[in-house]
Amino acid sequence: MDRLLGSIIDDYTLFKIIQALIIILSLFTVYLGIQIALTWRFLQKEALNADEIISQKGSFIRSSIFIIITGVFMLSHELFEGLEDFAPDSTTYEMFELIAFSGLVLFLFEWYKILTKLKKKYHGEFNHFGISKTRV
Repeated sequence: MDRLLGSIIDDYTLFKIIQALIIILSLFTVYLGIQIALTWRFLQKEALNADEIISQKGSFIRSSIFIIITGVFMLSHELFEGLEDFAPDSTTYEMFELIAFSGLVLFLFEWYKILTKLKKKYHGEFNHFGISKTRV
C-alpha cells in the first residue's frame, strides 16, 4: 500500500483504521443477523409463498453481487497468503478483508430490507394470535 498511499498516510495508521472499520462491520453484521433472525421468527410463514420472496429480481441480483464480492475478496486474501515471493503487506490483506466484510454486510442488509418489507405487508392481515382477520 506504500505505492498508493505512501505520501498521504503511513501503513501502520492505515492498518489500524482498516482494523477499526472491520470491527465496526463485524458488530453491524451481528446486529443485522439478530434482526434478521427475529424478523424471520415472528413473520407469519403460513401467509408467505416462496415465489414472493425469491421473485424480487433486483434484490436477488444485488444479493448475488454482494456474495460474489465477498467470495472473490476472501479468496484473493487466502490466495495471496500462499504466495511467498509476491505476498503483499498486511495492510493489503486487511483491505481485502474489509471489502469482503462490506459485501457480507450489504448482503445481510438486503435480506433485512426484504424481510422487513414482507413483515409490514402481512402484519396488517393477522391479529396478535396469528389468526387471519379475513377468515369468516
